[in-house]
Amino acid sequence: MTVAEGSQTRLAYLVETAIGVIPATPSWKSLRYTSESITLEKQTAIPDEIRDDRNVSDIVDVGRSVTGPINGVLSYGTYDDLFAALFCSDWTGDVLKNGRTPKTLAFEKTFEQGAADAYTRYRGCRINTLDLQLNAKQFITANFGVMGLGSPAPATAIIAGATYAAASTTPVLNAALNIGTLTMGGVAASPKLQAASIRINNNIYANEVLGQYETYSHGLGRFDVSGSVTALFENLDLYNAILNHDDLSLALTVGAATGAKYTLAIPKMKGMSGGPMVRGNNQSVIIEMPFQAKFDPTSAASMVLTRAVA
Repeated sequence: MTVAEGSQTRLAYLVETAIGVIPATPSWKSLRYTSESITLEKQTAIPDEIRDDRNVSDIVDVGRSVTGPINGVLSYGTYDDLFAALFCSDWTGDVLKNGRTPKTLAFEKTFEQGAADAYTRYRGCRINTLDLQLNAKQFITANFGVMGLGSPAPATAIIAGATYAAASTTPVLNAALNIGTLTMGGVAASPKLQAASIRINNNIYANEVLGQYETYSHGLGRFDVSGSVTALFENLDLYNAILNHDDLSLALTVGAATGAKYTLAIPKMKGMSGGPMVRGNNQSVIIEMPFQAKFDPTSAASMVLTRAVA
């Protein structure tokens, strides 16, 4: 028997045209990633029956659901389909705004096991969350949270006629050389940031129905954008903006080449708390500010993602 190696495991995806349906001859796209744990989660229940011998009477298999993260490092063009699914919207003129159009993906994992490989597939997958993390002089990480409808039986061969497009080869982006501009509006002087984290949450929920083993459908909750920034304490501008509950904004351009950059904009947000903090000897004073985005009428969105195309 051949033990599957993580370094040889392919993760591929496609955009579904019908929710929950993998095409008969799928055109998969290989995806760059650092780790993943998408799985078919078995849901069980134990009856609370009383026995005079104190034993568990039964363990009942009551359902299935697909969940798990896909973790990666940001690179241009790699996750554009996942971004569209996350924003529940289409790229329009290379601009993506949060909307309310359901978009689903299918995923396939290929495990190299010698003569007979193993394949697991997951259908009707939504991108529920994204966690972006930017730390000075480190890679920009992008971790997606997936929720799916179901998983066909595992297989030992590809789907007949399936094709596999190669993964992107664009440079991995870091928060030192690849930050073009980073500005915070609503303060007199844009603060210097040491770190920033952004979390997008669609608050997707499962609709379960009687007589169905797998999840019937998913519903869209509120599009929630939050996060935090760590700023060097150089003046009182940011602190006063927090205390005054002023409207703030955040705009970030990242990329390694002209015509291959993203600009992420949160046009309106509030600093929820924060103030100057002394971390100890031999360290600068900082302000850690958690934030929450809100709807911006001018942009007609809570978040806008723009890509530059060569």
